[in-house]
Amino acid sequence: MASFDSRAIKEIKARLDLVELVSRYVELKPVGDRWVAPCPFHQETKPSFSVNPSQGFFYCFGCQASGDIIDFYKDINGLDFPEAVEQLAREAGVELRSGQGRVSRRGQEMRSVCLDLHSLASMYFRDQLGAGAGREARAYLENRHLAPEVLERFGIGWAPAGWQNLQSHILKQGYTQQQAVQAGLLSQNDSGRTYDRFRERIIFPITNLAGQTIAFGGRIIRADQDPKYLNSSETPIYRKSEHLYGLYQARRSMSHAKNGLLTEGYMDVLSMHQFGFTNSCGVLGTALTPEQVHRLAGLVRCVDLVFDGDGPGRKATLRSAEMILCEGIQCRVVPLPEGEDVDSLLQAHGRDALQKIIDSAQDGLAFCLGMVRAYHSPKEVLSWAIGFVRKLKQLSLRAYYIPKIAAGLDLSEVELRQALGDGEQGGAKPASHRLFMCGPAQRDRELLSFAIRYPEFISSLQDKAMSAALCTSRGKELWDKLCRFDGEELLRRLDKGEKSFLVGCRVRSRDQAEERDREWQELVDFLDGSVARKQQGNLKMALSRAQREGDLEEVKRILSLFQDMVMH
Repeated sequence: MASFDSRAIKEIKARLDLVELVSRYVELKPVGDRWVAPCPFHQETKPSFSVNPSQGFFYCFGCQASGDIIDFYKDINGLDFPEAVEQLAREAGVELRSGQGRVSRRGQEMRSVCLDLHSLASMYFRDQLGAGAGREARAYLENRHLAPEVLERFGIGWAPAGWQNLQSHILKQGYTQQQAVQAGLLSQNDSGRTYDRFRERIIFPITNLAGQTIAFGGRIIRADQDPKYLNSSETPIYRKSEHLYGLYQARRSMSHAKNGLLTEGYMDVLSMHQFGFTNSCGVLGTALTPEQVHRLAGLVRCVDLVFDGDGPGRKATLRSAEMILCEGIQCRVVPLPEGEDVDSLLQAHGRDALQKIIDSAQDGLAFCLGMVRAYHSPKEVLSWAIGFVRKLKQLSLRAYYIPKIAAGLDLSEVELRQALGDGEQGGAKPASHRLFMCGPAQRDRELLSFAIRYPEFISSLQDKAMSAALCTSRGKELWDKLCRFDGEELLRRLDKGEKSFLVGCRVRSRDQAEERDREWQELVDFLDGSVARKQQGNLKMALSRAQREGDLEEVKRILSLFQDMVMH
């Protein structure tokens, strides 16, 4: 992912008005020093969406969507971070720089050339499909019952036979062979000879979320050819792990429905759009990746997985469902009949047949737990549960999933928490103090919430050994970032879950001095008590060791220390 100079990010935020930009998408109304509206990221009528212009953040109390002006523009338009920054920079008139200084002019020029070449190649392939050379390809597509409007919408083309066709066309437009090789359109052998990468294949353009063609997929039309599918190699404008086929065409339907259908294969995506499932996209010949899930998370609340029902298909679905759930979005599994794929099912039985299957989709977590129970040993079951929980990106997700996983896998919730290191620390006994009674994750949230709302207390919290009082690894990681960074640098260091938590805390009004001081004293009492409990625990271990070794002098010394602690 591109890295941008923090000064440029600050300049974008300074020049653009968050309220004005958000108002382009939703009707805001003033309430005190904030602006509110129904959330544009989930379906509702109540004004749970809040914009705080003085702090430069938005936050939804319903779906927890949150962030700054770049996050809003990115999520509302289904863009990734670099695309959002680049578009807002153009609007604000800000020159972008990378974290290493000015963006390489050579790199900018190469990226521009790659985009131009892919646009040129896309038009060429489309023209070839309609020309005499595309007669066999057109017959193949007609036999697959693909409608002309779908082919047009997705820009389907044809790469004719021959080794130099596209190359000749590119050279005539003034580009060089080496530029086309770097763009991934030509291949080069060991002797330096260049030739068309795609030959005698149906061409599927792959676009980014700005609608620019960045890569191609090619499919054979005769069984005697090999391989069946050929995809673009990675280039300055394309990384296959970051993109999904058809996401550009599906993004608006996904954003409106807050639901996406994810399938395998180019043909499946085309068929689903043709039959009205316009919120569909597909993986690009590889297993689903975290980057792809992150893109989906910016558009939808739920992903329906429409994968093959055979053994490999079920395993792929398990991995994909885990990844989606850990991102914090819902997931369902659509069970296709054995031997069927989406395209064959739709062509043979129509839209209603697939809709009926989608309506009976299984909950993603239930599918995962069923697969784990069926194919894992008892030892592997616990290992899977621990691994799943540790991959959850938000502290709140752990509280939600741990009881469900324990019940679904017939595990003890207490033992699962102990295995995760999520149990009570230091053998503390229940106390009347509210923070002592909180669960570890909730306690961490309250401690960190105070530090975020009142950053002027961070130094004092460090003196009070705040780090030692935090129980969860996620809590400790966030505390470390709060201590080391601030401002734009802090925001750049936070992951999505941490940023959401931070913004949610900051949009809360800072309490009056009296209430703040009361909360601070509560934290001081808890932190001092935590230190005392740890000291007592250490003394108990030392006392036990001294008793085992028969060291009476050491026993007396430790008991004296215990008495001093009780007196004070």
